[in-house]
Amino acid sequence: MSTAPASASGSASAAPEAGAPARQGDKPVNLLGPSFDGVAPVPPAAAASAPAVRIDGVSKRFGNGPVVLDDVSLDIAPGEFVCLLGASGCGKSTLLNLIAGLDKPTAGAIETPAGGSAVMFQESALMPWLTARRNVELALRLRGVPRSERGEKALSLLDAVNLADAADKRPHELSGGMRQRVALARALAQDRPVLLMDEPFAALDAITRDLLHEELERVWRATGRTIVFVTHNVREAARLGQRVVLMGSRPGRIVQEWRIAKTTGRRIESPEVAALSVEITDQLRKEIRRNAA
Repeated sequence: MSTAPASASGSASAAPEAGAPARQGDKPVNLLGPSFDGVAPVPPAAAASAPAVRIDGVSKRFGNGPVVLDDVSLDIAPGEFVCLLGASGCGKSTLLNLIAGLDKPTAGAIETPAGGSAVMFQESALMPWLTARRNVELALRLRGVPRSERGEKALSLLDAVNLADAADKRPHELSGGMRQRVALARALAQDRPVLLMDEPFAALDAITRDLLHEELERVWRATGRTIVFVTHNVREAARLGQRVVLMGSRPGRIVQEWRIAKTTGRRIESPEVAALSVEITDQLRKEIRRNAA
């Protein structure tokens, strides 16, 4: 059963910007606590529009096996960056596949935009005989973009991920990080309102992963895409997400949420990212101990 959103200090929802104390009448209210912003979050404003993704009481079982997901409910706003975090085997990727329409829930319902979702997996899955530009053009072709426009659009998308100078190279000539950039450009070429990412940077070294965090954040802010990002890396979730959703295991369910008010200027080594990571890790360890008992 999913729970109500919580902050880094266990309260409800989004934190105010740093340096802006909450007030009650003419007097400031002391909300200091262990929250990563240094202030206890306050409830968010009511959503101005319908959610881009609505997951309503979703459960999933494969055949006669154990329940993988149990009564998961989650609303994701248009343009929101949500990280699904949890230990291996908690059902993160299963939930992502359900949102993508690659599988159907056993119970419950999922609502997504009519335009559908683009999916980016752990492996780049590029066509090895095609250049970077041609791989992106393939997505444009499947979308129905005229042949005369594909080359320019593909180059523009590669430029958006800082890879225009490698447009004519084949996948074997690219590093792992460069191949993932091509995969991101190909996902953007589908022009879907929702981008689903299943641990796309898990196999990369720390420096390359940090650079791709910056690229992804820049692309997200420029395009306004709704992003659902699956990871088991706590720091990665704290670095990227506007909201971090922690999932428990056996069966998979939502345990707790953290909303991040100030998302600009974050880096993997930022103090606020480190503080939030510690808090999330403590909760994650509790879940792991509970499952091991």
